[in-house]
Amino acid sequence: MENLFNQFRTLVSLPENVKTLSVSEQQAILNRHEPFFRLRFAEQPKGIKASEWFEREFPAVVQDYADSIEAKLPFAVPIWQKVFNAILLTSLVGHRVVFDRVLQLTLDDLYLSIGEDHRVASIEVSSAIPFFALEAGNENAMQVESELALDEKLAQVITTLSEPLVPLYKKQKVSPKVFWGNALYACDLAFSKLAHQPLANDRLDLDVQAASKWQQNLFNAVTPKGGELNTVKKVTFNGFQKLYVRRETCCLKYKIEGKEKCSTCNLHDSEIQENIMRMNMLGLFQ
Repeated sequence: MENLFNQFRTLVSLPENVKTLSVSEQQAILNRHEPFFRLRFAEQPKGIKASEWFEREFPAVVQDYADSIEAKLPFAVPIWQKVFNAILLTSLVGHRVVFDRVLQLTLDDLYLSIGEDHRVASIEVSSAIPFFALEAGNENAMQVESELALDEKLAQVITTLSEPLVPLYKKQKVSPKVFWGNALYACDLAFSKLAHQPLANDRLDLDVQAASKWQQNLFNAVTPKGGELNTVKKVTFNGFQKLYVRRETCCLKYKIEGKEKCSTCNLHDSEIQENIMRMNMLGLFQ
């Protein structure tokens, strides 16, 4: 997988001392590259512990969110979940791909702040959080022996962060399949956000087959058949390529009045979806 990840590292401006960076410095690099990577690190994180918040506040907040967009819970809650996932899981995988590090996170390590729109506004983590790494170049590093061992740790962390939430979402009428489809989609977004600009084919040929194979193995270790829930793909146009993630589960957004199917939705025929992505890519040149 090192060759695959090196492709994405060439897209990010990395300093020479990359092996000795703190997690806060890593996150700043990801955020400068693409603001979508927005997990926050602080010496004293602000907010409410996620483990406590989900037990006490989650049902009322998602109901308020559903009411605010005039939607039923089964359709509103997956949309609410997307923001939480995007802040947390996309950055988590970004650290693995770019820096060969896996943050040792649990729900007790996450501090949530909720915005006026009833969705997650920020997630903060201690800047002293320990992490698994191939090299022990930092005082918070716990060295593992191989890329495979690092991926095993990543799968364990994703499971630890997500599995306790499944029954809570189920009470809000969100099926486990939709829950996991959303969570693992956010993980795959690390690839499309690292390669967020169209790339010239003669500069780099992104290996989406290797990326899909890696995520399939990883997600199958997270939850049964997890590797079947999303696919990393790309489209080409006029000598350029653009990555995207095709969902194999629908988030049900189109059930909300005024909303359409996501461009990545499996309800689109593959050929139609590729044309949508080409048009999106064309828009980036204008």
